[in-house]
Amino acid sequence: MNFFDKLLNPFGDNNEKVGGDRHQNINREYKDLSKDSQKVTPITPSDLLLYCRNIAGNQIQTHMLILNNCKWIRAEYTYPAFDSMNFIYKSSIFSIIIDILDEEGVSYLPEDFIKRQLYAARTYNLIPCKFPVVVKDPQEPKAEEVHPLHEGWNLYHTETNEEIIPEQIASSEPAELSQWELHNLALNFIMKVLNAKNIRILSWQDTLEVDPQIWFLDKKGNKCWLLVRCSTEAEVKKPEKMNEIIRRCFKNNGYFGGIIIEPKNKDAGTICRGGDVKITFQGFEKIHTAM
Repeated sequence: MNFFDKLLNPFGDNNEKVGGDRHQNINREYKDLSKDSQKVTPITPSDLLLYCRNIAGNQIQTHMLILNNCKWIRAEYTYPAFDSMNFIYKSSIFSIIIDILDEEGVSYLPEDFIKRQLYAARTYNLIPCKFPVVVKDPQEPKAEEVHPLHEGWNLYHTETNEEIIPEQIASSEPAELSQWELHNLALNFIMKVLNAKNIRILSWQDTLEVDPQIWFLDKKGNKCWLLVRCSTEAEVKKPEKMNEIIRRCFKNNGYFGGIIIEPKNKDAGTICRGGDVKITFQGFEKIHTAM
């Protein structure tokens, strides 16, 4: 089973396991459409980046399959994003960015990408990793001249460059879900609902600071946007800046989807990684009609 096939998961019931296989992979690509809602044109990553991502995903998954309950959280290409892919093992989440190197070991990884990942790692309790890929000539790459720096996991701490072997450092201590994990879980649930309704998803992203989260085609072929929020309380609140979001996306119909996430065992109190949760979807509410 290859890297992307592992992502397939049919629409299920409302009881989810945090950190499990999430949703169908449709190779979605994302562009921030809020400034120009007429253009639903994804930013296409370079062929080299996609090729290196595939190398990384397949090599990492080979080792993931050996471990018990080691699963992808997000492996598709999305934009914007704080990393290239991420997975969970035990109570630890490993965030991975692709580090393209030339033969001299010079990195082509932008400093901004590193800062973005390290900020997310501190904020969401992640382990920041680099997966180095050597390319003989990054300017004119050839497939036969692209290979991972090393065999094995080939993961290195983004800040310290120390080798990372997940089975040696993953923690079994309970870890509460971060706001990003709750957000990602809510998005994946809603995308399952859309897939079950045969609604085509054009793009999606799980960056907390960016709205809207999903662009899709409705049954009439109209391009629409979907604002997603989740809560662990009894009420899901719309964002205070919703009017600003509508103003920027006024040329397309807009919807709101609210998700309530709570522990399946209410006595648990907090929602921890790997724990069972109950998801309550409040349905789609139309919040804007295009003029």
